Amino acid sequence: MKIDEKLIEEIAKLARLEIENKQEFINEMQKIVDYFELLNNVDTEGIEPMYTPLESSASLRENGVVNFENVESIRKNFPEREGNYLKVPGIHK
Repeated sequence: MKIDEKLIEEIAKLARLEIENKQEFINEMQKIVDYFELLNNVDTEGIEPMYTPLESSASLRENGVVNFENVESIRKNFPEREGNYLKVPGIHK
């Protein structure tokens, strides 16, 4: 894929960016696209997909309910309460 000034201007317009040095940007984008084309041509036949090249020996613990013994200490330090519930600011408008 060839990166040219027209493409850069369109990308900048869509991203609402103002590019000062278009030629430098074109050169950098071309390097990135060329690298992806190189990766696209790598023969991966027979290579098993993986999510990380590192061996993972970490195991996950079982989920379980843990009762907190001192609930009242949290309630008394919370600024707003309604019955047994703690009130927090709303996140929806």
